[in-house]
Amino acid sequence: MFTIKARDLAATLDRVAPYRFRVDDDASDLDALILDCTPGHLHAVACSDRTLAVARTSVTGDVWTAPVCYDDAAALRAWLESSGTVTVEHVTSGGHQQLRFTEGPAQITVPAASHVGRLPWRALLRLVLDARDHPLAVGRPVQLNADDLALWGNAGGDGEAIEFRSLGRVGTLVTAGPDFLGLQTPHTWDGPVPGEGWSSSLRTRLFLFSGDFLEVGARYADCTRTVWVVPARPGPGEEPTLVSADYAAVTLPISQVLAVGKFLIRVPD
Repeated sequence: MFTIKARDLAATLDRVAPYRFRVDDDASDLDALILDCTPGHLHAVACSDRTLAVARTSVTGDVWTAPVCYDDAAALRAWLESSGTVTVEHVTSGGHQQLRFTEGPAQITVPAASHVGRLPWRALLRLVLDARDHPLAVGRPVQLNADDLALWGNAGGDGEAIEFRSLGRVGTLVTAGPDFLGLQTPHTWDGPVPGEGWSSSLRTRLFLFSGDFLEVGARYADCTRTVWVVPARPGPGEEPTLVSADYAAVTLPISQVLAVGKFLIRVPD
């Protein structure tokens, strides 16, 4: 449980919403945002077939992951408009994960989307950030502000792909198809190194249970070949719960899973 200013939570949702699957896409059942909490940050994650976006805001909370259907996320976003400071709780009720948002007597409860599969966004971003520092990586960072992006977006009015290529001190070369060239004068840049400060968000989250390490968000198979996901790290003295990756809305204590499944083996991402 943690508290957060409603405007900060709303801004975090807004930053990733444009990069989700849309209802007019073939995979409309994936139109969801993932809320992922660590002790230091609340992350909002969205993806489509071509994009991945992660935004975060500082919190002091527990560890849990919950996908939320976009319609429910939109309802939450509207509710936040009339809120000030909100208390956020991750709860399990009747075997279902829920997120409860409260301000005084006002409350909205958002169910986790059990049909949405696990998104290994941390592993994907680690790959990108590792490639950034690889010796074979070439080129220089291209630094554009929001006005620049809006301006150059007009160059691809007929659907052309727009390419930005740094020319060092000369500026940035912009191309859009075979019939458009542009040059953006260089910006002075004193911002953070891209990806700097994200190590805590991308760090693997492990906890010890009965002598074995389990990873939050990871998938495990039992002897019946049923696949389970670890949704959150348990609190002190609490028994971990597992969410089925094969059967929608099935959440069980780990002891019940092991009573039938005998053991758990980590399934690769």
